[in-house]
Amino acid sequence: MKEIFSQAIQKMKRKDFLDDVIREKTAEASAISVEAAKLRKKNGSRTGNELDLKIYQLNARKSTIEKLIAKCKTEIKALKSEIVDLLTDCYPLCDKPENKAKVDSAIYHAFEGKAKIVTDKEAGGIWGDCDIVGAIVTHDKKKKRTTAKMVKAGVVDSTGVYLKRPQIYVYDYDKKQEDGIFHPETNEYKERVKKARESKALNYIKERYINKNLIVVLSIIALYAVFSAWASIGGFASSCFGADYYRVSIPVAVGLGLYSLATIRRGKRGGYADMLPLGAVLISIVAFVSAIGYQSVIRAMLFPALALVYGVVATALRILAEKDIAEDGEGLEKYILSILGGVVLAFVYRNAFRAPTAYLYTLTSVIGLVCTAGAILSVAKANSYIGRVGKHLAILGTVVCMTCLMMGPNKYLAVSFAVIGGIWGLMAVGYPLVNKDV
Repeated sequence: MKEIFSQAIQKMKRKDFLDDVIREKTAEASAISVEAAKLRKKNGSRTGNELDLKIYQLNARKSTIEKLIAKCKTEIKALKSEIVDLLTDCYPLCDKPENKAKVDSAIYHAFEGKAKIVTDKEAGGIWGDCDIVGAIVTHDKKKKRTTAKMVKAGVVDSTGVYLKRPQIYVYDYDKKQEDGIFHPETNEYKERVKKARESKALNYIKERYINKNLIVVLSIIALYAVFSAWASIGGFASSCFGADYYRVSIPVAVGLGLYSLATIRRGKRGGYADMLPLGAVLISIVAFVSAIGYQSVIRAMLFPALALVYGVVATALRILAEKDIAEDGEGLEKYILSILGGVVLAFVYRNAFRAPTAYLYTLTSVIGLVCTAGAILSVAKANSYIGRVGKHLAILGTVVCMTCLMMGPNKYLAVSFAVIGGIWGLMAVGYPLVNKDV
């Protein structure tokens, strides 16, 4: 420690000498500038006399001095770097407070009060501004992910910017290796440990559910919540949807269950195979609350109960099958969801004709606007994510129209369903057939 500190002091003395040289020479250069200015003023516009020669000589002397100053500054910069290296090496070796105080004072002097020593604890340890340069294997679990030793202190300037970050050894908990063995390490250790610290459940949630598809799911849930609450609060839920509310539940649950089984090991992460169970759980929550608006609350509970069971079971199966997921995404079976959803929505729409006019017109407008927008996007943005979502919405709208058409409405409605559904279907399915770029 004494030897290192002594080397630092010698370099500081050299730096102090150069600082004195710079101050002296800077003052000399200023005096020359003043003298040259006086001669220029006296000389006026005349040229070729002895004053010009004196001015030339003064400028030459000033140029020589400025070069010397620049050379001194370059050397000072290098000396500062060397001083920092020596003192930061020296600081962890100090076993007494007075020795550490000497190092602190030396840094303060070398940087004229504009820098100070920083320890690994002050820098935040492993998770802060320390550089990890090595690891020591430990079998003590209490030492896991902690600092083993500071091998080099850090230095920050007066604004808090690190001139040099502290360097540390960390404890690497590993019972497979011999206790106490040292091995070189880098800051990549932080990333590895961070990943290990995150729970599997949190990783699953982030990877599967925090993506663009979540917006689509939440939008569908929001629309379902609005119309479901309206029907329950308005008192016409049971008279309009009571029979089909529990009668349709089992076929829908079976259809969704078969889809999940088909995609359990090949559904894309964060795709339909993951989002469908999430949507089912969220819908079940809304449906449980809305069930109070039905005449037979027990019957109305069947749909949310099946939706909840499906959502939980399907999610659990996906987690259990995680290691075997092939990641090749969904195939044509993803369109089964649009078709199944269209059939169910058609039955809901048929029953809505018994609801108040405002409810029917609002539902009709929402279905029309959403499916029309989907059809337009499926053509305008055919190769984008939003275009693919639009295609599903257009197919769903076509299925709604064709299913309602088969239920035998009056001739005016029949023509409307046939024309509108046909247009949506042609835009969603026909456009890709005539456009090879899609």
